[in-house]
Amino acid sequence: MTIQENTFYRRNPDLIFSDMDGETVMMSIQNGEYYGLDEVGSRIWQLLENPESAETLTQKLIEEYEVPQETCLSDVMEFLNILAEKQLIVPA
Repeated sequence: MTIQENTFYRRNPDLIFSDMDGETVMMSIQNGEYYGLDEVGSRIWQLLENPESAETLTQKLIEEYEVPQETCLSDVMEFLNILAEKQLIVPA
């Protein structure tokens, strides 16, 4: 699946995850793998509690972090693609 800027995605409801000191740890029973997210990845994961698009995630992150829009969008798209490849997010 290739992430589109205006398509909404959400967390895969089949995942088990927990916050550990500001970082998110997840387990995919389907994949049989553990995943860890840093501070910014964890923030994106929090925002994906409700369906969000790469475009709206970028706007929210720009308000919280000092990062140029083009850089932020590119990084968000790359991160969402990784999550999608591992089936950690699904289209909403």
